[in-house]
Amino acid sequence: MADNKHQPRKRKVCLFGLSADPPTGHGGHLGIVTHLASMEMFDQVRVMPVYSHMFASKRGKQAPFQSRIEMCQLLFKDIPNVIVSEAERICFEKVSDGL
Repeated sequence: MADNKHQPRKRKVCLFGLSADPPTGHGGHLGIVTHLASMEMFDQVRVMPVYSHMFASKRGKQAPFQSRIEMCQLLFKDIPNVIVSEAERICFEKVSDGL
């Protein structure tokens, strides 16, 4: 049997997707992210605003992506182990560019 004692522990990351238009306070996004970050089961919570909304009726009606990123950064900045990620934009642009 293999000895697993010396293998590094895998990080457990929670991905929290949202439209963030706008991100909401303690009764909404902030409350959810605060709770997720307090759970010992996650090492990190990544807040991921949607880049291109899946509902066509909402596309083009949202605040600009960079503005929503900045609003999230302000809202979640004081919560340990929470980062705001632009991963959805990066993936969308790679796919659009044909990788």
